[in-house]
Parts: sequence; C-alpha cells; structure tokens
Amino acid sequence: MTQISNPSDELVATLQKASQHAEAGEWPICLDLCRTVLEKHADILFANYLAGIANIQLGAHDDAIVFLRASVEQDETDQNKLSMLSDLLLQSGQAEGALPYLERWAAIAPGPDVFNRLGAIHADAGRIGEAIRHFRRSLELQPNENAASAGLYPLLRITCDWGSELDALSNDIDRLNQGALERGDATPEPPFDNVHRIDDPKTNFLVARSWSARLITTVGDRQSRYDHIRDPGGPRKLRIGYLSGDLHDHAISHLMRGVFRMHDRGAFEIRTYSHGPNGPSPYREDIQHASDAFLDIRDISDTAAAELIHADKVDILVDLMGFTRNNRLGICARRPAPIQVTYLGFPGTSGADFFDYNIVDPIVAPPESHQYFSENLVFLQNAYQANDNTQKIPKKFKEIQNNNLDNFDFLFCSFNNPIKIDQLFFNIWMNLLKSVPNSGLWILQNNKRAVDNLTRFAVDAGVAPERLVFAEMLPRTEHLARITRADLGLDTQIYNGHTTTSDALWAGLPVIAMKGRHFASRVSASLLSAAGLPELVTESAEQYAKRALYLATHPEELAEIRRRIITNRSSCNLFNTPNITKNLEQAYQEMWRRYLNGEPATAIEVASLT
Repeated sequence: MTQISNPSDELVATLQKASQHAEAGEWPICLDLCRTVLEKHADILFANYLAGIANIQLGAHDDAIVFLRASVEQDETDQNKLSMLSDLLLQSGQAEGALPYLERWAAIAPGPDVFNRLGAIHADAGRIGEAIRHFRRSLELQPNENAASAGLYPLLRITCDWGSELDALSNDIDRLNQGALERGDATPEPPFDNVHRIDDPKTNFLVARSWSARLITTVGDRQSRYDHIRDPGGPRKLRIGYLSGDLHDHAISHLMRGVFRMHDRGAFEIRTYSHGPNGPSPYREDIQHASDAFLDIRDISDTAAAELIHADKVDILVDLMGFTRNNRLGICARRPAPIQVTYLGFPGTSGADFFDYNIVDPIVAPPESHQYFSENLVFLQNAYQANDNTQKIPKKFKEIQNNNLDNFDFLFCSFNNPIKIDQLFFNIWMNLLKSVPNSGLWILQNNKRAVDNLTRFAVDAGVAPERLVFAEMLPRTEHLARITRADLGLDTQIYNGHTTTSDALWAGLPVIAMKGRHFASRVSASLLSAAGLPELVTESAEQYAKRALYLATHPEELAEIRRRIITNRSSCNLFNTPNITKNLEQAYQEMWRRYLNGEPATAIEVASLT
C-alpha cells in the first residue's frame, strides 16, 4: 500500500477539519471525517493514523489496530506509531502479533524500552534465550535505573545462573522498587516475582499494593464500581462464584477438583467463570460437571465479565489466581460481587481494597505478618490448601527413561520448578550427596540452561555429574507414580513446594522443609503439619541439612515415617477433602451473615464457628 502524493483540496480540507475536532476532543466527529476520506482514498497515511487515535480515545481498540496497522504499512519508520500499535496489540493479548512491529522499532531506534518489551514477550512465550538476550541488550544501553533488571533476574533464576550478576540485579531491583514506591508508582517487579525473591512480608505487601493501586487507577475510582443492596429475602442457596484461568490440567485444578465435587449443592449454588485454556481435560470436565453453571469468559473484556458476574447476582466471588500469570484481577477490581475473596493461587496478600478476605491458616500467616495483609484473614482449622482425596493412589513406578535410577542406593529428589532453587540449598544438596554413599539427586528438567548450570555447579562442588538425574515433564498420573521411586524429598527455601509438596506426600514420600518468614516459604510447614509430620519441618538451613542427612542415614526411621504417610494418607487433615470443603463453606456463610447484618468484614476463625 502506498500513500497518494497529491490528495485533492477537498480531502485536505476534510482532514484539516478532522484534526481540529481531534484537538477539541470531539473524537466521534473526527472519526467520521477520517472515514469519509478513507472511503475515497484508503491509502492516505494521516487519515489512517488519525482514525487510529480516534478509536483509541473511543475505546475501540480493535478498530484502532486496523487503522494504525494500515498507517504503519505505509510508513515503517515512525517510532511513535510502531510503539502505539505494538502497545495496542499487547493489551489485546496479541503478543506474537506485536513482535514484528517491535523488531522494526528496535532496528530504527534501538533503546531500552523496546528491548524490554521484546524481552517480556519472549519470556512469556518461554523463549528464555531470546528474552535474556533482549534484556541484556537493554542493560547495555542503560545500565542504571532500568526495569530490565526485573525482567532478567527471574530468567537467570529459572536457568539456575547464579553468581555476582544475580546479586547485582537483585540490588538494582530493590532500588527500582523503592523509587517506584516513593513516587507512588507500581514497582517494575511484579508481585509474583517478588515473593520468589524476597521473603519479607512487608516488602511483599508494598509491592502488591502498588500493583493493585495501579489497577484501580486503570479501572476507575470506587464510585465507578457496582453498588450492592443488602436484601436477605427468604431462605435460598448462597451463590458462590469461582474465577480462574487455571481450570484445566493445572496445579490449581489438581487441588480444587475435590472441593468442587464436595460442595453442598443443597446450600450452595456454584457458578464458575473460566478465562483460561478450554481444551479437553478431565480436571476441567469434572469441575464443569460439579458446577451449577460453568461460563467461559476468555473472549470478553474485564468490564463485560464483571457485568456478567454482577448480573448473575453472585454473592461471594472467589478469585483463585491473585497475582499469578494471566490473572484477570481487573474483573475483581470492578467489584461485581458484594463480597470478594482471594484464595489459593497466590501465596500472599493482594494489597487491594477490592478483596474483603484472604483464606489462610495460622502457619502461613503467623500473628506478626497480619499487619501486612490488606484483606481480613480467614483461618481454616488445618492447612489452608485444598486437596483432592479422590485422585488415584500412585502405583509402583515403572521406569520409562534411561536414567539409571536403580544404580543409586539412595535417591534424593526435588521436583520443584528450578526458579525455586538457590545456591545455598543446592550446596546443601551437594554436601548430602557427598555424605551419603552412592546417592543421587533427581531434579525436574524445566530447561536445558538449568541442566547445564546445575551440572556445572555440581562438578565445581566435587560431585560427579552422573549423580544428578534430570526428570522430564510427565502427565500427572505418571508424575505421581515416579515420586514413589524416590527416598527423600528436599524442599526449596524462599518459595516452597506447594502442590509439589502435597503431591510428594500423596505419593508417600517424606519431604524435608524449612519454615521461612513469608507465606510462600511457610506452605510446606503448613502441609507437613496437617499431614501429621511436624518433625519434617526445620527452622534453619543448618537444621534442614542435619535432618536430611540423619534420615538418609537412618533407614529404619525413614521407613517408619513413610509407613505413617501411606497409612494416614486418606485420613490426615491435609487430604480430608470433605472437612476442607466444610471449612470453606462455614467461612462463606459467616462472611454472608456479617454482610447481611451490616457488620464490618473482620478476621474469621473457622474453628470457632463449629
């Protein structure tokens, strides 16, 4: 498409009028005039550009993309248009579509901003090498005060590329976060990355609050949210809405499937709002079957989704994601339900005023941390984590990989994501291998870079590389089965195994854990306590190392612990799905009672309700 060189005087005059109306903020008139011009000559660059701007102002982003794309095709050298178009594509979820425009921008005017955007897209798509390359390029151009530090740090963690650079990046992120907080801006580091990096509840709270505040600014003030009328009416079912993008073969569905099945359908109406993948999955199918209504909201906006939830008259909306990847907190920020709860997906506070409650337990949220939750806390009787006691009992593992597991007399394992592994704990693991003859360490293989780096660190620590075994990703049933082959699970430090620890216990595997300072680092302690295994919880890295070594060298005691896990598997508090569901339902009923009575939302202890 080429731009016409000599538009008629009439077209020029029409475009001038369109510009005048744009300057006056009269965008509908401006857009109509642009359309008039483009009906006669679709290749006039300025008309397409101005029509794109008008559609942005009118909130018609899909139409804006069409016009700006036409404008960019006529002139591929305008950095402003490339930036605007790529932003629109990113906002509409078309990250891959934005790539060619960002690459053109980078070729024309290479700068930290465009490289940061490219890095973020590649990181989200799992192209770790490309993402690292772009963030490094950004930092070369702007070594200081650059949000690329927050983008690069988790990539180095997930590839286990530890060292001085990682420490320097962490310090940079601290400075960037502090500067943003002082300015009243959202931090460059997302809350989910922050709880992986920092085990300080206050810092986690401030970062989360900054992101929620920005979300509220985007959505509008409280007056723009829904009003809710307290009308108790006659006896009826309490309507619970669950909101999640993880209702497929995902850890959240692995945990929650049993709760959906166990809900008292005589007292509760369950409406489920799914905004994630909709491919076939037994977990999705079971949750769909257990819901009174299952609505797919992937393809509608946050505003439309909030309108739907409000129209459905949901009493209590329970978000199961928090600040995890691909969340839709913009729906919750619009307050479509009179009571809103955050639960399970994100280990910490949302920092938001649009959640009334956060469901926890006394271990993950000890008294000294309460001041760093924006929500009112709901304390379940035992572990906060839901679990499904109907999942199949793992059968004996049949080796399907040529990894020579039988060559080891003792097999340690950690199936946590490599981003959770740090150098301190890996050094402890290497010392265990050196102290326990003919032992091996079984680790989840997430990416090739992590395999190479961990192998290199093992060799540097004096451990033969063949003593590390890397496990590929497997379907859940096969994964649960293979866990039975290990002898002792080794938990990670700042971000524990959550579903990973529950899976290990369901498979009968003892797990050594260290109780940390914030929610994410105290989950395994909660799970082990609910499973009746407090002796596997340690208070320091030194205790952790000693306890692991002791059990690895005292096979009779380890076998007894394993026997207890298997014997109590179906009766312990951790896997008592009916009780967990009852606890949640009692909490929901108390929330609703307080709301109808005009009482303020305050902390709830479920144990005191029985």
